[in-house]
Amino acid sequence: MTVLTSVNVLYFRVAYLFTLAFFCFKNVNSILENSYFLVFTQAMALPQLTMSQYSAQLGLIGMLFGMLAFTDLIPLLEDNRTYFYSIVPIRLLGYFIVATLSYTWRSNYYLHNNVIFIYSFSEIWINFVIYNSLREEKEVRYRTEEKRRYNDETIEEIDALTTGTNATLEYEETITTETISQVAPEEVTSDEKAKPAIKHIKKGKKKNNTKNKN
Repeated sequence: MTVLTSVNVLYFRVAYLFTLAFFCFKNVNSILENSYFLVFTQAMALPQLTMSQYSAQLGLIGMLFGMLAFTDLIPLLEDNRTYFYSIVPIRLLGYFIVATLSYTWRSNYYLHNNVIFIYSFSEIWINFVIYNSLREEKEVRYRTEEKRRYNDETIEEIDALTTGTNATLEYEETITTETISQVAPEEVTSDEKAKPAIKHIKKGKKKNNTKNKN
């Protein structure tokens, strides 16, 4: 789909991280006590994490979310696709491992809670869409470059053929001009040689006529 381009999804992720950072400073319980958040927690049978909105750790968490947003925003503004080609698959794999551990490692409550799992799950979904979009755009760019290269090669071949035909035509013209220049003097000399012979024949005819009259 044209809407789910890599740039649009990356901007969505940046906005998502800035939103999380804002609610960490504002009121984190507005996220933790959200009805959709609680329904997903109960559906996955995960322990619910409760935090005080006045906890000092929320400042550090909010700053980390903001820095994560900036790590994508700056390369996105620079159109640094090489960065995303390398970081998105690694990030996707990392969040997949964290989500798996968060769901299966039930004895470790640092990972086995609804916040870690839901955040990792959302990152998996976002990065998976980004990865697919980047791959499709890379294929389209490769095809366009191949078509452009093919068109350039055909144009070069046509130019080479036209230059070759022009060269052959010029060569033929030079040959014809040289042959004409070589043949023309011979014709002139033959004409000059023929003129005295014609005069001599005419003189002979005149002498014969005078003899016959006598």
